[in-house]
Amino acid sequence: MAAANGIERSINVLLIEDDPDDALLLSHLMAKSDWPAFRFVMECAQTLEEGLKILAQGKTEVVLLDLALPDSHGLETPRRVHAAFPDVPVVVLTGLRDEGLGLEAVLQGAQDYQVKGSIDAHAFKRTISYAVERHRMSRRFRGLLESLADAVLVIDEGDVVRYRNSAAQKLFGGTSAALLDQKVPFKLSKDPVAELTLGERFIQMRVSEIEWSRKPARLAVLRDMTDLRKVEQLKAEVKEQRRMDKLKDELMGAVSHEMRNPLTIIKAVAVDQREGMAGVMNERQKEMATLQFRNILRLQQILDHILDLARLESGRADIRPRRFEPAQLVKDSVTGARLMAAKSGVKIDVELGADLPALHADPALFSQTLGNLLDNALRFAKSKISVRAKVHSAARAGTSGKSRSAVAPSPAMVEFRVIDDGPGIPKTRQAEIFTKFVQIDRRPRVDGYKGTGLGLAICKESVERQGGQIWVEGEEGHGASFHFTLPRYEGASKRGGDDEG
Repeated sequence: MAAANGIERSINVLLIEDDPDDALLLSHLMAKSDWPAFRFVMECAQTLEEGLKILAQGKTEVVLLDLALPDSHGLETPRRVHAAFPDVPVVVLTGLRDEGLGLEAVLQGAQDYQVKGSIDAHAFKRTISYAVERHRMSRRFRGLLESLADAVLVIDEGDVVRYRNSAAQKLFGGTSAALLDQKVPFKLSKDPVAELTLGERFIQMRVSEIEWSRKPARLAVLRDMTDLRKVEQLKAEVKEQRRMDKLKDELMGAVSHEMRNPLTIIKAVAVDQREGMAGVMNERQKEMATLQFRNILRLQQILDHILDLARLESGRADIRPRRFEPAQLVKDSVTGARLMAAKSGVKIDVELGADLPALHADPALFSQTLGNLLDNALRFAKSKISVRAKVHSAARAGTSGKSRSAVAPSPAMVEFRVIDDGPGIPKTRQAEIFTKFVQIDRRPRVDGYKGTGLGLAICKESVERQGGQIWVEGEEGHGASFHFTLPRYEGASKRGGDDEG
């Protein structure tokens, strides 16, 4: 309170009273100094119209209101004041025979009432000061309700809405007066926490018993759970999708593994046939045997890809990083690719640089990655494929599959590039190029084989599990440039693993 530190607080009081004697008596009571915490500044009006004009000036903190005025009578008087100035508390003044009327006025929103003729000065001032403080606390409480993101409704015993905050107005729509003094637009649950549906929205509702305007009521707090429900549903769908992907991968791996043994036998038989161990074949039989053998090799490649990817994705791949010189492995991979390139008139050139450092990675996976990228380039190149290597001096951070602007090189990495002059890849589809089974406008190789859509996915898993990154650059119609990085060898003191040889 203000008196705690000796500071007197002023309260501006408006008395609306047409009886001069009553007005004089009340003014005299207010002037007494037996309530040191407050100083009451009184202003008087004899009619409701005059009082409303004074209230419009915005200085009044509390109204003392007679219920029998020349221009207004009974409970209609405080109702008119409250309708025009809802933020100003009202203390009703009644006669000795009208005490019940004063009580009814309080039930309808007045802060308190006093019976003229039996007013004690000290109690009267306390009533006024408490009315001001209660009203101030009520405003703070309503301000708090208005600031809530949750919708709040106060519902009386007849299921009529007596209060709603702005969040409730937004939730239910309509004008500023929507919901007020209307039946609640949903069925109230007897449970303290319940769920309801409003159109396509999911609402959680908490109901508690309160007192509102001195009458029993219920406070309903409604929280829109629609977005959270969608997130939970999406998380469940993602979890289920991951479970199905895992089952699919496990099934693919198991089936591929089980097919390997019979395929090895079929391959051995096909080799024997080609070599004439089952008898001399005519030209037609030789063509059929060659076709059979080629497709056996393709099937074996598919199974190898499936098993390789399954092992990499599950973390069961036997990755053995060690120091090795990449130059010779690059030349070996390019030599093999040139045999296929010659059939389509494509040239492959290599430029590694004399200072290409040693790598700390798995040499077998390095050769597989480079081989897959060369194989991919051969399906698209018109006349030329280039293989490049580069050592960077700036930090690299980014995600595989992103463009150059999103990826920066690392001093601990060596970057390799396989560039073709084919039709390129649309930027809108570059992010998905490393997804398994994705084939973007793929055309058959010279031998008619279109591939499995697993090669680039294997490259991504292999490179990332060795601490590198892989991405693609280029624009549609201007070729494609595939990049991947692997750690350079920094010495046994910094990295574990065996040296080459």
